[in-house]
Amino acid sequence: MTEASVIEFLKANPKFFHDHLDLLETLDVPHALEPNNTVSLIERQVFLLRKSAEDYKSQFERLVDVARENESIMHKSRRLVLAGMVCTNLDEFSIMLDDVIRDDFNIKLHSLVLFSEKELDTNIRVTPMHQAGPVLKEVLLKTGCYCGALSVDEAQYLFQDKADQIMSSAVLPLVSHYQGADRYIGVLALGSEELEKFKREKGVLFLEYLSEILSAILIRLLP
Repeated sequence: MTEASVIEFLKANPKFFHDHLDLLETLDVPHALEPNNTVSLIERQVFLLRKSAEDYKSQFERLVDVARENESIMHKSRRLVLAGMVCTNLDEFSIMLDDVIRDDFNIKLHSLVLFSEKELDTNIRVTPMHQAGPVLKEVLLKTGCYCGALSVDEAQYLFQDKADQIMSSAVLPLVSHYQGADRYIGVLALGSEELEKFKREKGVLFLEYLSEILSAILIRLLP
């Protein structure tokens, strides 16, 4: 279709835009310039209104995306809680956690370490707190969950032979709050090969929520 055919069509259908007002929202129809070549006030107002409408549309779409993400997180959290409730021992907890992190959260690299001065009947890695403390001191001193890059020693301690693959990490403290006293019972480290995957700027609210859920489940299974 050529410009000439469009012009002829509009001439033959002068009320076309009356019947299709929605098209005016997407068209840029200029007003005649003022004598000093300035844009008319009406055209300027239309431009600003259209820009505001586009901004509101973008904000709405972002809100919809956040709502969908939150709904997805809610369902994943629910499955995690229900799966944790039926675990009867530490190894079942470890298998459940591995499945959830890999399948629901699509995180391939993770490490679970429990702190105990005595041996535990489990295949989970267990280490005395006095050995973990010096290595993870900076991470454990952080308030809540830690997100970002790990030191070489921290990465090697948490991920062992996979440490070289870790570019960013989230470390979730697993804590017992028995009788008002906080005691570390372990850590869950989530790793990524992407440098931007775990950044504190993205927020740690859900990670802290996950930390509390896992701590509550784990405390029930510890001897």
